[in-house]
Amino acid sequence: MSQAFVQAFNPADYFTYVLDQAIREAGMPGGYCGFVLELAAEPDLALLQQRLDLLVERFPRASARIERQGKRHVFVGSGRSIELERHESYGDAEAVVLQIFNRPESALLAVHWIANPVGGSLLLVWNHPLLDARGAKILLDFLTSERPENFKESPALIDAKLAQWPWWKKLLLLIKAKRHNNVSNSVDSCLPTTVENGPQRLRLKQQRFDAEQSKRIAALAQQHTGLAGRTLYYLGCFMRAMEHVGPPAAKAGYCIPYAFNLRRQNAPTPVLGNHVGCLFARASRQQVADRKGLFQHLLAEHKQVVRDELDLAYLPLMWLGQWLEPARYAKLLRTQHSGGELSSLWFSDIGDMNWSKTGFLGAPVNNMTMMCWMTLPPGLALLVGQLEGRLTLSYSYLDPAVDEAWLDAVLARMEEELLESFESLA
Repeated sequence: MSQAFVQAFNPADYFTYVLDQAIREAGMPGGYCGFVLELAAEPDLALLQQRLDLLVERFPRASARIERQGKRHVFVGSGRSIELERHESYGDAEAVVLQIFNRPESALLAVHWIANPVGGSLLLVWNHPLLDARGAKILLDFLTSERPENFKESPALIDAKLAQWPWWKKLLLLIKAKRHNNVSNSVDSCLPTTVENGPQRLRLKQQRFDAEQSKRIAALAQQHTGLAGRTLYYLGCFMRAMEHVGPPAAKAGYCIPYAFNLRRQNAPTPVLGNHVGCLFARASRQQVADRKGLFQHLLAEHKQVVRDELDLAYLPLMWLGQWLEPARYAKLLRTQHSGGELSSLWFSDIGDMNWSKTGFLGAPVNNMTMMCWMTLPPGLALLVGQLEGRLTLSYSYLDPAVDEAWLDAVLARMEEELLESFESLA
C-alpha cells in the first residue's frame, strides 16, 4: 500500500475534529466513539483479521494519520495494518471495554475482541473525524459481508451538495443558519453538571427494552411526533426526565443538537468520512413542563426548520468553519451569548441494526452498546439504537462531573416518559 494517499477533510470531518481537540484540551483521550456487539459465540477471528486487512487495502484512510498541510487538515496514509487486539474479560466484559475506552489512543480505528467464558464482545473504537456512526455501521457490514467488493468509497456528500447550489443559494442558506444559530444561543441551556474541570473518567449506563416495549415506544413516538420520527420523542422525553429530577445547572431551557445523515436510506456508501448536518431541539422550561405541548412545540419547530431549509443551511456554515482555527471554531460552536455551554446533552440516533440472518461472522449478536467521549460541559451523551427491533439507550457520562445518583434518577424517569407509565401526565 502506498503512503502517498492523502485525503483532505470534508467540512463535517473538520467539525468533529474541532470537538476532538476541545476534548483533548480538557485532558481526555479525544473524540473517540465506540460500538460493542455482545456475541453468543466466538466469531471467525482469522476471517475478521483478513477483512481488516482488506479494509485498509480498499480504504487506506482507515489506518491513516491526521496532519495539517497549510490551512487544511488531511488524512495521510500510514501503510500500517489494523491488528485485531485480543483480551480476556473473565466474565466482566464491560469493565474491560471501559478500561480500553478510557486509555489514550493513537490510531484512528481499532478493533478488539474481548473473550468471555461463553462468547464475548467485539469493540470497534474510532476517532470521529474518520467516520460518523452510520459509517461505522456500514464498516461493520463490510467486515461481515459475503461481497465486500460492493462497498466503495465515494466523494463527500457535503461537498457534492454544496456543488449543486449557485453562490446566491449558499449565501442565503448561510444567512439563515447564522440567524438560527443566534436564536439557539439566546436561551441559556440547563446542564447536567456544575463541575467543569479536573480529571474525568468515562462511565456507561444502559437502558434496554424488549420487543414489545420497543413497539410501544415507537407507537407513542408516531403518535406524538409523527413522520418527524423517533428522535424528537427521545429528546422530548429526556428533557422531561431531566426537568423532573432537576437540572444541576438550572437555567432557562434546554438545547440538544442532533445530527441528520445525508446518505440515502440503507446506502452502502460512503463508508468513511462524516456526512451529516446539524439540527437543534430547543424548549423553555415552561414548555418542558407540559408534555403534550412540548411534543407539539418540537414537531412544529422541526416542520418550520424543514420548510425554511434550515436542515441544509448549516452546510455552508460548516464549509466556512473549516478555515477557522480549532479553538476559535469550538468557541463559536459551543458558547452561548451568556458565555455558557450550548448543549444540554450530546445525542445521536444510530438507527436500526440487524445481523439476524448470519450473525457477526457466524456468531449471533445478543446486544449492542454505544459510547462516545464528549466535551465538559455537558459531560453527558445519549446514543440510541435498535438491534433486531429492540431499543437500547446508552448513556456515556463523565465521572465525577456527572453525579451518578442524579443520573440514575433521570434514567428511571426517562423510562417512565418513554413508556408513558407514570400515573399522572403533567
